[in-house]
Amino acid sequence: MTNNMIQKQMKKTKLLYILYFLLFVWISGTIVAQENTANNNISAKKIMLNGKEYYLHVVQKGEGLFRISMNYGVSQQEILEVNDDITENLKVGQIVRVPVISGRNNSENEINKTRSYIYHTVEKGQTVFYISRKYNVSQDVIYNNNPGSREKLIEGAILKIPVGELHLDNKTDDNEKDDNFDYHTVKPNETLYSLSREYNITVEKIIEANPALQNGILSIGSIVRIPISKQDEKTISRTLNDGTQQFIESDKYLYHTILQGQTFYSIARQYQVKEQDLRDANPGVTQDNLKVGYMLRVPRPEIDDKKIGKTDNSELFTTHKVRRSETLYGISRQHHVDEATLKSLNPNVDFVNLKVGTVLKIPTDAWFAKQTASALQKPEVIISESENTNYDITQSFLKDCKNSSLGYHIPIKVALMLPFSAKDAFSIYNDSVTSTNESQNANFRRAKPYMEFYSGTLLAIDELKKQGANINLKVYDIADSRSLQNAFNDHELKEMDLIIGPGVVNNLNMISAFSLENRINMVYPMSNNNPELRKNPYLFQVNSPDSLYFDLIIEEIIHQARGQNLLVISPKSSETKAVNFAKSLKQRVFVQSRIGSESVKYLEYTPGKDDVLGIQTLIDVEKHTYIVIPSENQAEVSKLIPVIAGVKSKMKANITLFGMPEWLRFQTIDPEEIHIVNGTIFSPFAIDYNDYSTKQFIDKFHQMIHLEPYPVHPYFQNPDAVYSYSRYGIWGYDVTLYFLSALYKYGKNFIACLEYPPSQQIQFNFNFKRISNWGGFYNSGLYMIRFNSDYTTERIPVSPR
Repeated sequence: MTNNMIQKQMKKTKLLYILYFLLFVWISGTIVAQENTANNNISAKKIMLNGKEYYLHVVQKGEGLFRISMNYGVSQQEILEVNDDITENLKVGQIVRVPVISGRNNSENEINKTRSYIYHTVEKGQTVFYISRKYNVSQDVIYNNNPGSREKLIEGAILKIPVGELHLDNKTDDNEKDDNFDYHTVKPNETLYSLSREYNITVEKIIEANPALQNGILSIGSIVRIPISKQDEKTISRTLNDGTQQFIESDKYLYHTILQGQTFYSIARQYQVKEQDLRDANPGVTQDNLKVGYMLRVPRPEIDDKKIGKTDNSELFTTHKVRRSETLYGISRQHHVDEATLKSLNPNVDFVNLKVGTVLKIPTDAWFAKQTASALQKPEVIISESENTNYDITQSFLKDCKNSSLGYHIPIKVALMLPFSAKDAFSIYNDSVTSTNESQNANFRRAKPYMEFYSGTLLAIDELKKQGANINLKVYDIADSRSLQNAFNDHELKEMDLIIGPGVVNNLNMISAFSLENRINMVYPMSNNNPELRKNPYLFQVNSPDSLYFDLIIEEIIHQARGQNLLVISPKSSETKAVNFAKSLKQRVFVQSRIGSESVKYLEYTPGKDDVLGIQTLIDVEKHTYIVIPSENQAEVSKLIPVIAGVKSKMKANITLFGMPEWLRFQTIDPEEIHIVNGTIFSPFAIDYNDYSTKQFIDKFHQMIHLEPYPVHPYFQNPDAVYSYSRYGIWGYDVTLYFLSALYKYGKNFIACLEYPPSQQIQFNFNFKRISNWGGFYNSGLYMIRFNSDYTTERIPVSPR
């Protein structure tokens, strides 16, 4: 093809891109206009009361005070102040007065402008730092949008927080809550069943709203999302007459909440079913994991009501005379009766000081049968078997992490959706093709990481096929909106077992919505900007924001510094992330000291004129000093490391320096000084070239791809965009091998089995955790890269403690 022909083709392609772009903008503009019309059709509902103008807003289903305040461009406090009769918990159909404020919401145009802000009313004692943490923005954002806030905050003042500046963090903030749900913080001894009773909703609906609860575990302090809805008339809960035991009833099963001391035998006896039938109804559950608060499926008992009605009271109980050294636990096990039932039947006995000779009432099989029959006759319900699917399957796959079909008899279907820009990117690996067109070269550079990722994907699939896996890969080039829409129109996409993509955040919301609608697990492989993580329980984030690693880093630092000195170099106030990290570290140290852990001597130093002298005065040569520099400012870090290296050499002190992930990109750090201070830098990426699997992978990459696989973050370098090796081939290999291995080994329900890693990674240390009980998974896997004083380097996995 001649240069002239190439230029014509490129012009034609460029014109098409422009047309697609204009079409997309026109469609988007139409949608936005329609949405604004729908949301802003409120001007006719103004009212004047006592000389003041208000909008009258009728609360719709799912609306809360925060959403209404956002729609009208006012603060929640401003709404509450003019509505004495309402609280923050609104009811459907309730009328709310919204103050009309000139310059903010006096007209539709003003409302459109102010919707880009959250309005916060300053309360007594609040600081800019507190408000920045509440909305997870930098303090500079507040200063820049609120003149005068840098000097002083006035109680009652209204601050503007730009919506576009909100960032993802690891907590559930009020501003991120959905008004269709209540949010419950789990307290000790609470169970899924108790929550279902408290909120008048089925256990299944709670699990559906919180996929992380499929295993039945409620962690104290975690937040559970409770759907706001009317009671399901198809479902019923039951309680035994003595009030000690609650269970849930469906057509085929009863759902029993396990109490302290109960066994398979005692539960089977209570419901008058065979023990083996009970075990068969709960595959994968053993006596050892009958945990308090969990639920078991109990086959519906066959009870003769007529016979039960004729049972004489003398047949309901036997007696037990307490002997020396006997305890409530031992007696309960001897008679196969749970402790709570014994206490309820013997209310006058002091079981804490159980006396020899005390006669206890012990229930017989007839008593249990009568209790269950009586409870089943009560017209109260909970669960419709047709709606119990999610909960039913949990017990069967939770501990049975074996797959016998997917990847064996049935092919694993995986979609790779990345912006390859295939028309241009073909020349990346073809040395004979060159271009002087800057636009085309820019496309090459943008596409190159994805082509490298794809090469790693192919290597991983080749590896799995050698193990016998049956895998069908379909590649979608989603370089523009039209190609993405074409992908959605492909009926095969709905049949996928896994979606890997997109590469950047632009298309994430659409692919995530598709994943959620069709319940397809998806992997967001490369970017760490992920606004969908809290919304989609099927979404896996590979490259997590640094802030999500902070708790793990802090735990590791405190663990290593136990019984020693911990010196934190205070960051500048403008470094919001570093300031928050230092604050969390300090708080955690003090919490650990209060709960009796081995103490850490906590010290702080603020850099000044003579840092050598300032740091030197805080070093105790009799102890190991662990120094933490939370800063990610390259100039600041590069200035402090030589100081610490000099102090260590001069004092012959035992020092270890902890650094942040961003440091590995700093080109001004002297690697020799990092070794002198025993530098330990945390990073989600690291390659161990001494590892046998790594060597095998590199050899295979050389043979198949004919390029050098390179770490995405080489130490103290920031690679140029133009390079001749493969930075993302290892990345694609690790991601693809991990998730396809999980499907191959564990099947579609691999989420329940991730405690058993499906594959070993070359560059990553995958450890996926849910961001919330209803959100997706983020990778919390981390390494410590330790630069030893003998100039060796170690890669050490960091594990939660």
